Amino acid sequence: MKTKASLAIRILLAVLLLLSASNALAGPFGEIVIFGDSLSDNGNYELVNNQPLPDPQLYWEGRFSNGPVWVEYLTDPAHFDTNLTDRALGGAQSDGLTPPGLVEQVRAHILAAGPPLSATNLYVIWIGGNDFLNGDGDSQGAVDNINKAVTELYDNGAKSILILNLPDLGAIPDTLGSTEAPLATTFSVNFNTALANMIDAFSTAHPDLNIYEFDVYDLFLAVLNNPGAFGFINVTEPAPKLAPPNNFDDSGYLFWDDVHPTTSMHALIADRVYADLSAQLPADTPDIPAQENESSSCFIQATAWQ
Repeated sequence: MKTKASLAIRILLAVLLLLSASNALAGPFGEIVIFGDSLSDNGNYELVNNQPLPDPQLYWEGRFSNGPVWVEYLTDPAHFDTNLTDRALGGAQSDGLTPPGLVEQVRAHILAAGPPLSATNLYVIWIGGNDFLNGDGDSQGAVDNINKAVTELYDNGAKSILILNLPDLGAIPDTLGSTEAPLATTFSVNFNTALANMIDAFSTAHPDLNIYEFDVYDLFLAVLNNPGAFGFINVTEPAPKLAPPNNFDDSGYLFWDDVHPTTSMHALIADRVYADLSAQLPADTPDIPAQENESSSCFIQATAWQ
C-alpha cells in the first residue's frame, strides 16, 4: 500500500529533470542546492501549477518578489559564481504534500540526483514561515522536520549544509499591528531557539559535516531599526504597485507584498550570507572544477498539484 509521502515523492520524480552543462566554476562550491518556500522559489511554483501564479503583472518572472530572489544573487558572478539547483516551492512547509514540503523536496532530490550526493555542493535550507502562517504553528515540530531533512542529506553524502533562521513574523505587514503579531513573534523566537539548539547538537554529533547558519532574524531587526542605513524608506508596508503593469520598481520598500521581501532586500540577504559564509570557510578551500549539475534548477510537471 502506497503512503501519501511516497506518492508525493513519486509526483516529484515524475518531474522532467533537464540536465544542463555547467560553467567553469570559480568558487568553493560545485553547486548550490536550495530547499524551501516562496522566499527562495525562483519560478518553480508557476511551472508546477501550470498557471500564471503569482500574477505576472505584479510579480517578476514567477518569483514572489519584484526581481530575483536571494539565492539567485548568491550564485551570481559577484558572489559564489556557481550553478543553482532550486527545489524551493512557494507555500511549502517543513513537511507536507501540497505543495511538497522540505522533507519531500529533499527526498525527491536525493532519488533524482544520487545517492551519493556531491560532496562539493552546498545544500541550503530556509523554511518555517508557512508552518505558522499556513500551518499548525508548531515551532518544535518544524525544527524536527528540518533535523530530519539534514539527517537525510548527511546520510546520503552531503558535506556542507547552510541553514537560515526566520525573521520576526510579527513584524511583517501581514501581521504587524494585528492581534496575531505577538503569536507570530513568539513562534519566530521559539523556532529560532530550537533551530540553533538543533544545529549545535547535529554539529557535535557529526564533526565531519560543515554545517553553517545565518541569522536572518538579526539582519531584519537591524533593517527595521535603521532603514536608511540600508537604503530603505519604508519597512512596514507593501511597496506600491505602480502603473503601468509590469513596473517592478520597489521604491525603497522592504516588502513587496504583505509577506515577501523586495528584490532589494533579497540582494542584501545575499550580500550578508556571502560575507558571513565566506568568513567561515577554511582558508585553504580549493576552487571547484567544472562539473555537471546534479539536476536542473526548476521543476516541470505535466499536471498541477491539487
